[in-house]
Amino acid sequence: MQAALGRLRLEFAGKIHFEARDFPLRDLTLRAAEAVRCAADQGKGEEMRAQVFGGQAGWSASPAPDPIWTGYARGLGLNVEKWGGCVRAEFHRKAIEADRDLGVRMGVNATPTIFIGKRRVDGAAAFERLAEMFRAELQGN
Repeated sequence: MQAALGRLRLEFAGKIHFEARDFPLRDLTLRAAEAVRCAADQGKGEEMRAQVFGGQAGWSASPAPDPIWTGYARGLGLNVEKWGGCVRAEFHRKAIEADRDLGVRMGVNATPTIFIGKRRVDGAAAFERLAEMFRAELQGN
């Protein structure tokens, strides 16, 4: 899904507004969202999001995922001390919870969920399907 979104960002650059929102379904994914937002504070949010999503099978099965996320932060060249302080302080928690609450009001119940205009796509979708929907949206259909 991340690869498809990356391609869509390139193909529709300047034509479509892309906005990522957090929808943590449990405490562990709330903490993962915090890790991503704290990386974004240092200009590496998208890169961290890709790492977190790509490694989800590993860290979600771990009793202590923080060292895994710290490894991602280190690999991205973040100031790990600053990043870790941000994560531990839960600096972005209220904003993450506000995103989740908005998702609930919009009927979101799983991730990923994508809105293209007023149309909603639940679950992972192929690049071509999403690109077709973007083209239709741009044409007013």
